[in-house]
Amino acid sequence: MFLGRKKELAELERRYISNKKEFGIVWGRRRIGKTSLINEFCQNKNALMFQAKQDNAFGNLRSFSYELNKLLKLPKNYVFSSWEEAFDSIIDFAEKKRFLLVIDEYPYIVSQDSSFSSVLQNFIDKAGENIFLILSGSNISFLKEQINDEKSPLYKRKTFAMEIKKLGFEEACLFLSDFSNEDKCNYLTLMLGYPYYLSAINHDISFEDNVLNLICNEYGIFFDLPNQVLSNSTKCQDVYNAILRSIAYRHRSIQAISDDIHEETGKVSKYLETLINSEIVEKRTTFMGNKKTNYYEISDPMMKFWYKAVFENQARIKMNKEVVFESIKPILNDFVCHGFEDVCKEFLDYLNRKGKLKYLFPTVQNYKAEKSILGRSVEIDGMARVDDELLVVECKYRNQLFNNSMFEHLVESASIFPDKLNRHYYIFSKSGFEKKLKRRNDLSTFTLDDIFKL
Repeated sequence: MFLGRKKELAELERRYISNKKEFGIVWGRRRIGKTSLINEFCQNKNALMFQAKQDNAFGNLRSFSYELNKLLKLPKNYVFSSWEEAFDSIIDFAEKKRFLLVIDEYPYIVSQDSSFSSVLQNFIDKAGENIFLILSGSNISFLKEQINDEKSPLYKRKTFAMEIKKLGFEEACLFLSDFSNEDKCNYLTLMLGYPYYLSAINHDISFEDNVLNLICNEYGIFFDLPNQVLSNSTKCQDVYNAILRSIAYRHRSIQAISDDIHEETGKVSKYLETLINSEIVEKRTTFMGNKKTNYYEISDPMMKFWYKAVFENQARIKMNKEVVFESIKPILNDFVCHGFEDVCKEFLDYLNRKGKLKYLFPTVQNYKAEKSILGRSVEIDGMARVDDELLVVECKYRNQLFNNSMFEHLVESASIFPDKLNRHYYIFSKSGFEKKLKRRNDLSTFTLDDIFKL
């Protein structure tokens, strides 16, 4: 059953019924749900969805011909002499009726046939108003180049571009509707809004058993996770493995990663850029006094957990997965504890987009200052600012009630920001709050039940 993506489907549907010629690019990292979304959109439409393959030029043309033959009622083994001939047939076929053509993993074709983009340009220019063309793929940098580079044949021909990201909080929770609130939180700390992960959950077993069966199991769907998620542009898997493992173990600057894996900083920087473009790693900012410093974090929690718990244990897992899993349970528990912060920020983003915060803030982000005016380091779980309004977030996943001293510590930490800013404190606590916690107009509190009361 298809869940979520209401906003994306509504936009595609709006363009479909406009009856104007449309040419769109749909991109996103691997296993983010692009193909599932487009498949859902194609339902009950006059459509051809072609999944390009890592094949030679003729192989893809032949496979495309076989799919097109079904629509045109041609002999099933007929192969068009060229892409031009195939596209001309589509133009004729769509002369009187709306026709949706999707070429998924389009970069595979271009890698073997450099003229294909020019052929597509000609097709788009000749096509009538009934044609709706979508190109999709997970090689994000390549697709962006195709539509933004003035030298590209497809430059200035797109009518829309749609980047597919992880699901928002509300839609991610659709996959978890029959779990307790604590289990919902546990799954989201590991899977956030990635439908590929969420759809693999077995709802008849526990959270720990799902982690064991899906990840810490040589037959599990996520046992070789990087091979499934990393873009095909990341060909030197050994170097990427080394970098991602290093980041997972908290080596977060280019220099620290370089020293840890014994590779030159220039090489590390180049590979990090690819990982950022593939939306596996993100660049964040910390402060040393007034000086900004960049650091890197794995943005996909499942990948981060994999590199901490599975990468170096794969051989041992094949020998005895239960014994290994017992040894990595502390890693999982720590991961869930720290991942609560990400769940809370996803929930805040949901509230923000719905206009349920006092102001419309930019994205809530972690804030770090190694040296502050307080004479100590400051780390705030979430912070966002718009004009003179400051959002300050604290998240505690502990078997302890949130109390006044914790709040006073947060207020002191937030004092490093200018006094003129109006503070809005949002506190999340798994175990709830002490009754003695002072209630203030600038303080909003949330338990697990509050978070999942959708």
